[in-house]
Amino acid sequence: MARQRTGESGGTSILALGIILGAAFLIVILGAVGRAYVAHAELQQAADVAARTMVVAGGDDPRSRAIALARENGARRVEIEPDGSELHVRVWASAPRVLGVRAGTQIMAESWIDQPPPALAGDGGPNPPGQYAGPLVYVDGGVPICPRVGAAYRVMQADARRDGVTISATSGFRTYAEQAILYAQLGPAIAAPPGVSRHHDATEFDLKVGPAGSSVHRWLTAHGPAHGFVQRYSWEPWHWGFVAGC
Repeated sequence: MARQRTGESGGTSILALGIILGAAFLIVILGAVGRAYVAHAELQQAADVAARTMVVAGGDDPRSRAIALARENGARRVEIEPDGSELHVRVWASAPRVLGVRAGTQIMAESWIDQPPPALAGDGGPNPPGQYAGPLVYVDGGVPICPRVGAAYRVMQADARRDGVTISATSGFRTYAEQAILYAQLGPAIAAPPGVSRHHDATEFDLKVGPAGSSVHRWLTAHGPAHGFVQRYSWEPWHWGFVAGC
């Protein structure tokens, strides 16, 4: 009888050990799945941020801003390409580690967003067609613009400052050659081709406004027209033009 009880006790111990090992293995598997899920969710956020930035970021180079933000959110490689009427963003990152070993080589996430239409060739201004050839002044440390527009801009900028709002320009007048370089870098989804861009008029600014609805954008929307400036295109919250011309 003593030997039988010993055998039963040994069998129970082995069973308990098996249950413990099985539970530990299950915890490791669930932890690995959880890490993979979190890693992919974080990478998806990087893709979504980059896609959104492509249509709301101000300035002349939203692509670089989108790529930088995606990398800040964990992406190691970023691709942004037109896909019909949309922009297709794909981002990659290293696969997460499981017990010190990578579960694959890399993971990928992607996002799509409607791309803004390019500037229209028929969007004429008060200036004669062609590249502006008159005198230029420089605002905000080197942004060229025609004198009449520069004077109106400085008045608007001072009024904004009194309201606690900072307005600064990143781009103004561009020659055909400068626009050709920009067009080659950004493509038709973002930049107008040379000869079409309103920046040739020396009446247009790209301003640091942030996304539509930001405090700077709200101020410009409310007060810009009183100073002669309008948001030239609904899909470009940063592009403001002086309607009276040079």
